[in-house]
Amino acid sequence: MSAHRTVVVACLLSMLGMALFLPFLGTVHLFDWDEVNFAEISREMLLTGDYVRVHIDFEPFWEKPPLFFWLQSACMRLLGVSEYSARLPNALLGCVVLPLLFVLGKRLYDGAFGLLWACLYAGSFLPHFYCKSGIIDPVFNVWMFLGVWMLIEYYRRSTVTNDTNNGVADTAHDELSHQTADEQEPPVRHIMLVGLFIGLAVLTKGPVGLLLPVLTWCVVWAVRQTRWLKRGTTSATSATSVTNATMPFPAMELPVVIVVVLVVSFLWYGVELWRNGVWFLREFVGYQVRLLTTGDSGHHQPWFYHPLVLLLGCFPASAFVFSAFKRSSQDTVHQEHVRLWMLVLLAVVVVVFTIVQTKIVHYSSLAYYPITFLGAHTLYHTLKRGRRLSRSAQILCAALGFVWSLILLAVPLVGINKERLMPFVRDAFAKAALQAAVVWTGWELGIGILYGLAMVVVVWWMLRRRFFEMAWMLMLSTMLATFAFLIMIAPNIEGYSQRAAIEFYQGLQGKDCYVKALGFKTYADLFYTRKTKQQSPSGANIPADEFELWLLEGAIDKPAYFVCKITDAEHWRKQRFLVELYSKNGFVFFKREPERRLGYASGMPLH
Repeated sequence: MSAHRTVVVACLLSMLGMALFLPFLGTVHLFDWDEVNFAEISREMLLTGDYVRVHIDFEPFWEKPPLFFWLQSACMRLLGVSEYSARLPNALLGCVVLPLLFVLGKRLYDGAFGLLWACLYAGSFLPHFYCKSGIIDPVFNVWMFLGVWMLIEYYRRSTVTNDTNNGVADTAHDELSHQTADEQEPPVRHIMLVGLFIGLAVLTKGPVGLLLPVLTWCVVWAVRQTRWLKRGTTSATSATSVTNATMPFPAMELPVVIVVVLVVSFLWYGVELWRNGVWFLREFVGYQVRLLTTGDSGHHQPWFYHPLVLLLGCFPASAFVFSAFKRSSQDTVHQEHVRLWMLVLLAVVVVVFTIVQTKIVHYSSLAYYPITFLGAHTLYHTLKRGRRLSRSAQILCAALGFVWSLILLAVPLVGINKERLMPFVRDAFAKAALQAAVVWTGWELGIGILYGLAMVVVVWWMLRRRFFEMAWMLMLSTMLATFAFLIMIAPNIEGYSQRAAIEFYQGLQGKDCYVKALGFKTYADLFYTRKTKQQSPSGANIPADEFELWLLEGAIDKPAYFVCKITDAEHWRKQRFLVELYSKNGFVFFKREPERRLGYASGMPLH
């Protein structure tokens, strides 16, 4: 593929990303907790003008570094505080990732592989979905992935240099025997880039940004010294022999990477330490340890949670991953290197987050890159190199496709027939939430029906061994189904889960009052009331851990509004000075006037 055609395809993929990820970003309110949490942090950055220390409810928030919030704040500064601005950084990232994957894939194989990789990423459910979200992980993951890819590039160039010096010829790797001037540059530049990208990951989400790439690096080295070494031969032209001879322990490279990471991350950690001392960093490190060792925030899940999420959520790419576990005799040394790195990266992500006690869907989202790569690897060898697509891959593809058809069909069916399901719902909050006035037109069923028909066509093409048509039908239908789901169905789901509370918060924007959720954790009250510092614990000069009690019983200086779930309502109805306003869709709303107080005076308890 010529340079001109490469540029054209990359631009077209970027335009595809714009068409898929930029429209309708603000159709749905931000979801608690993470989306609202991060958007509120960015909003408070704008209000306070403090872009160094992260705050939530105008109190120091030590769970995350600030890089992603800087991006969100910039979007909010340009476009205003809104759902669209909060999700825009990831949408723009998606517009960059698609051409990036194409270029990387083209350099590794050819334009066909690059196109498959990019389209599998856009045409798999969770990778597509998270490009339209307002969470940290898409930005976080791209830094780690680029760090790993620069390691691959470093070893590719080192391999060529070493093999040339040793007089080793690799007939399967002809593209590296004619290096350009750029490729002949010392590979130390790539080690510096590894440190830069990992450092940016650490600035985005913390030490795990260093842990995952370095752990992947070490595992690749260990695999190369054991399993691959034992299977090597002494032939000078053997790909395996060359592979084993070119990856010593990174005794020099690893310290360089860590030093660069420290320098990059010092841009924030150092300034924070200089301005505010060790307290913030001590709390930050303590939070990271708790996250790894305990089921924080109530996110306890079984050990197989992440493997199941990745298998189902990364369809259709995930259906072809297992076929890529097998080596291809047609791959060059470098292509085999990359496959090994992607397999190890996938394994590291799955194992680490299976061990970690806190389990949330997007924690394993770094795996989207190796999964889509390995899926593209299988399809490329099937479509371009005549490799037989295994029966197990075909069966898994068909099974997962029809599971998704049922999911896409079941969600609107439940909404349309909720009255029939009501007698079977035992949870009081869920039953009240299902009574929300959400309008289902019936057209939403078309997504699941059409996707099911697309899967029928996919299976028919499989049986006829028309794998080219099968692959593109899978990717395009999933791309369109995800896009339509987020426009037509996601707003209705949000209508049941949180809209009543958010509308209450929005109704209090601009009012001089306090707002507090009782008995459940939320950040929506902060973001959607557009809370000011004067309405926060620090503005009222009350310690944060005493703020709720002060609002309920203290000498408040302005009206206080409260929200609780219907399951806890009886407890709060017994509070003498709370007046119930109304209940809606599982939430109950109260108000307390400032002249009604009990037990607290001037913010201090009476004894």
